Amino acid sequence: MWRKLFFVAAICGLSGIARAQSNDHMFTGAPAAKSFIDVDAHGFTINGKRTFLVSAGLEYARIPHELWKDRLLRLKRDGFNCVEIYTFWNFHEAQEGQFSFSGDHDLDAFLKLVKQLDMYCIARVGPYYCAEWDFGGYPHWLRFKPGMVARTADTTFVKYVDRFFDKLLPIVAKNQIHKGGAVILVQLENEHPSSWGSYLANDYFKHLQQTALRLGVEVPYFFSGMHHGHDPAEDKKDLFDPKRPSPWFSSEYWSVWFDKYGSGQAESDVFGRRTWKIITRGGNGYNVYMAHGGTNFGYTNDDEDAASYDYGAALGQTGDLRPMYYQFKRNALFARSFESILENSHASHQFDDIAGEQELGITTRSSDAGDIISLDNNNAEESRVTYVNINDKAYPSAGKLVLDPMEILPLVHQFRLGNNVTVDWAITRILGVQKTGHTTTIVAYGKLGSYGDILFQVKGKVTLQNNAADFHVTGQQLALQLTYAAGKPNVYSFHAGDETIRIVALDTQLADRTWFINENGINAVVTGPAYLADIWKANGQLHITAEQPWYGTVAPSAHTWVYDDGGETTLNNGPLPTQFPNQLPLTADWIAHDATIPAAAGFNDKTWLASETPLQMGADGDTSAYAWYRVRKQLPAAGLYTVDISKGNGRYIAFLDGEKVAEGNASALSFTAKKGAHTLAIFATHDGRDKLVSYVGKLDLDVKGIAGTVLLHYGAIPMLSQWKFLAGGDSAQLPASYLHAVNYRAGKDAFDGHKGNGWFHTSIAAGADAIFFNSVDDNAVVYINGRKAGTQNGWGVPFSVAVPKDLKTDSIAIDVFVRNDDGRGGLDAKIKAVYKADQVLTGWRMRGGPGTFEAFTRTVPTPPKGSTTGTPIFYKTTFKLDGIPAGVHPMWRVTFKGLSHGFIWVNGHNLGRYPEVLPVDGLYIPECWLREGQNELVVFDEYGNSPAAVQIKAEQQASRAAYDISEATY
Repeated sequence: MWRKLFFVAAICGLSGIARAQSNDHMFTGAPAAKSFIDVDAHGFTINGKRTFLVSAGLEYARIPHELWKDRLLRLKRDGFNCVEIYTFWNFHEAQEGQFSFSGDHDLDAFLKLVKQLDMYCIARVGPYYCAEWDFGGYPHWLRFKPGMVARTADTTFVKYVDRFFDKLLPIVAKNQIHKGGAVILVQLENEHPSSWGSYLANDYFKHLQQTALRLGVEVPYFFSGMHHGHDPAEDKKDLFDPKRPSPWFSSEYWSVWFDKYGSGQAESDVFGRRTWKIITRGGNGYNVYMAHGGTNFGYTNDDEDAASYDYGAALGQTGDLRPMYYQFKRNALFARSFESILENSHASHQFDDIAGEQELGITTRSSDAGDIISLDNNNAEESRVTYVNINDKAYPSAGKLVLDPMEILPLVHQFRLGNNVTVDWAITRILGVQKTGHTTTIVAYGKLGSYGDILFQVKGKVTLQNNAADFHVTGQQLALQLTYAAGKPNVYSFHAGDETIRIVALDTQLADRTWFINENGINAVVTGPAYLADIWKANGQLHITAEQPWYGTVAPSAHTWVYDDGGETTLNNGPLPTQFPNQLPLTADWIAHDATIPAAAGFNDKTWLASETPLQMGADGDTSAYAWYRVRKQLPAAGLYTVDISKGNGRYIAFLDGEKVAEGNASALSFTAKKGAHTLAIFATHDGRDKLVSYVGKLDLDVKGIAGTVLLHYGAIPMLSQWKFLAGGDSAQLPASYLHAVNYRAGKDAFDGHKGNGWFHTSIAAGADAIFFNSVDDNAVVYINGRKAGTQNGWGVPFSVAVPKDLKTDSIAIDVFVRNDDGRGGLDAKIKAVYKADQVLTGWRMRGGPGTFEAFTRTVPTPPKGSTTGTPIFYKTTFKLDGIPAGVHPMWRVTFKGLSHGFIWVNGHNLGRYPEVLPVDGLYIPECWLREGQNELVVFDEYGNSPAAVQIKAEQQASRAAYDISEATY
C-alpha cells in the first residue's frame, strides 16, 4: 500500500508544498566572501559583475569520476555557467564512521574540476537529499539508532550529522569562491516540510546554520529551496519582489521527469518557452534539475527507479545531446549575454504597443543597461504579426516577423557594446554576444527566407566591411538588414573607432551548432560541429575535436567557421567515420555458479549475525539489496506450514533443508514439511528503499527483509479480503446496512486522494485470536461483532486487535471506521488472522549480500534459453572489445532480455539494477569501465533465468563519432 508522505507528487517534495511555500530565504554571505559573491533582491553579483546564474543539476555520484570532465564540459558548452550537486551522506559514509572521499567519491577533486572549467557550483550538503536516491541519502546504519528522530534537533541525530559535516563541510569551505574555488552557494537541508519560510524558528535549522558557519561556510546559503516546479515562473508577469532581500532563483527547475527516458522536439519546445518566461519576466537564474541525470550504479536506486536516472534530460544518461540541449543553449547564451540588464531590472510598460499584432503578449525588463522587450505568442498557431513599430517605422524592413506557436521572442533595446557602439534595436533572435579582444561578435539567427534588422548608434568614424551593401548609414545611426542562408553564415562587420562589430547571421540549425569558446588561450565563436569537444593551438595551428551523432537528423557541415579577434577562418572538416558497430560478441560460454549454498542444512552460519528475532536488512552493515536468513525448527507434525512475517517487505525465496519450497511476498510463503527438525533459509531482496520525501521522524520504517516476530502457522493463513466500503458516517455509530457499499480491495485508495471518512466491512470464520493490520491511513476504530475492540491513530504503524474470548458465533464480523486526514487513504493490503497455535520462530542468523562470486566453488548447468531454475544464480562470461574504428564511440548497453531481477557487473563495476523502470533496452556501460581486448561480464539473477538472450548492443541514437578539424594557415 502507499505510505502517505512517501508517495511522489513532485521530485523531492509534495507539489502542493512547492507551490504554496516556494520561496525560501537566501542568507547573505560573510564579509570575507561579499566582494566575490553577493545577492540582493535584484540578482547575483559575482566577482563584482552582475551575473545571470544558469545552473545545471547533475550528481557526481551518478557519474564515474573518469567521465566528470566530459559531462561538465558538455554542460559548459551548453551555456551553463554553474552546476548544482548533492553530497549524498550514504555515498560518503556508507559504513558508520568510515568516510570515503577518494575516486568516485572525491568531492574535492570534483569541485576543483568545476573551477578548472571556469564554472561555479551550488553545493547542497543535506543531510537529507531525496533525489530518487537510496533512502533519500541517509546511511543505512542510521536507521538502527534507537529512538532517534531525523531532521529535528534530536541530540542523537545532530551528533551524527555533525560528525558527517565535520568531514564534508571543510571540503566545501576550502572550495568557496573567495578561497579560489567554485562554490558560490550552499544549501543546508532540502525541502524540509517545516522550513519553507520558517527556517530559524526551528532549533534544528539554527543548529545547521551554526554548524555550517563554524566549519567555514562564508558564501550565501539557504535551506529548503526556492521556486521548485516544472514551470516555476507560472503565469506571473513580474517575478521581482522588492519586499524580499533574495534574488528570484529556481533551485529545482524540473525539466522532464525521473520516469522518462529520452526527450524530443516537443519537450524542447515546452521547456524552451518555460525558460524564456523565467528570463524575460524578472528571474535572476535557475537550476535545471536534471540537466544530466546519470546512473544509479550499484545499489543506489530508490524504489521508483532502477539503474537509469536519465530524467529525459537535455544531456542524456550516456552523454548524448537531445533537442532540449540546443534549446537550453539558446536560452542560456542569451541570458548570459544580457545579464547586465536582467540582473538589475524592473518591469516596464513603455513598449506595450510595439507589436503590430495585439494578440501578442508584451513583457519588458528595463535597467540602466538597456531593455529587453519580449513578444509572446501564447498560441498553438504561428503569429499573424507582420512587424514591430519602432519610431513609426515597421520592422523587419523586409519580409515579415513571424513567431512560432508558443514562442517567446526577446528583442534588445539600448544595449551598449562598447564605448562607441550601442545596439539601439535588435529585431532578430540573438543567440549570444561575445567580446574577443577589440572585436565584439553578435550571433543572430532565424528561419531560412526570413529577415531581421539590427539598428546601431555609433560614435565617430564608421568603416563598413563585410557585406557593406546591407548597411544603411544615417548620421550616427547604422541600420543592418539581415538574411539567414542555408548551411552557411552570413557575416557583416564594421569598425567604429578602435572597435570592430561583427554580426554572424545563421539559420536556426546552424545556430544550434555554434559554440562560444574561451579556453586554452582561445576566445572565439565556432560554427559547424554538432558538438565541439576540444579546441587548442599547437605549432601555429588550430585544432578542434568535434562530434557527430551516428544517425543524426542534421548532416555534418563540410566546413567549420571560427570567428575571433583576428577575423574569420574557414576550416575543412576531417573525414567522419562511416562504419558503426552494433554488437560486441560474447567470447565464452556462460558459467553458472550456484548462489544458494547458504540454504543448505549443513551450511556453517556461525559467523553470521545472530539474534532471537530476525533483524532487518542492513543490520550487519551490508548495503546491498539482498540478505540471507536462517533458522532451525522442530516441527510437531507433518503437513502444510506458512511463514508469517509480521514486519518487512520485498521478495522472498524460501528453502527447507536446501530445497526451494516457496517464493512470494511476506504473506505467501507456504510449504509442506515432514515432522522433525528442519532448517529454514529465506533469501530476501528488494527493489530499493523509499526516499522519505517530506518525512520527519524515526528512520526505522520501510523495513526490508525480515524483522520483528515471525510466526509459523500450521496451514494457510486466512487473509482478510472481500471488503465492502461505505463512505461517510461516524466512528460511534455502526452502519445499519452495507446495502449501498462498494467492493473494496485492501491496499487501494478508498478516498480518491481526498480527505474523508468511511466504514470497511468483512468477515471470517470463528477461531482467530486476533486480527493483524499492517497499517490504516490515517486513523481507525475497529469493531468485532459490533463491539469496539481497538483504535489506532496514525498511518504506517502495524497493530493487532484481540478477538473477544466470549464470542458465541460461527463467524467474526470486522468493521473498521477510517478517518483519512489528507491524500490517499484506506486499509493496507496485509490484514490477517492470528492464532494461539502459531509458533514463534527464534534463534535467527542473517548475512547481507548476494554472496561473492569468486567464493563459490559449486557450478550448475546453465539453463537453456527461456528457462529458469527459480533460485538465485551468478552467471559469468567474457566479451571482446577490439576492431572499433578510430573516432567511433559506441554507447554500449547490456540487455537483460529473458532475465528476472538482479544486477550486472562489467569488469567488477556494478552497472545497477535490472529490469529498468524506464523504457530503455539494457544497462549502460560507461566507456571508462571497458578495456581493449577481453572483458568480464557477470549477471546475478534472483530467479536463475537463463542469460542466453543477453547481448551487448550499441545504443544507436546515443552513440557518436569524433573527427578532427585543423588548419595550418590559422
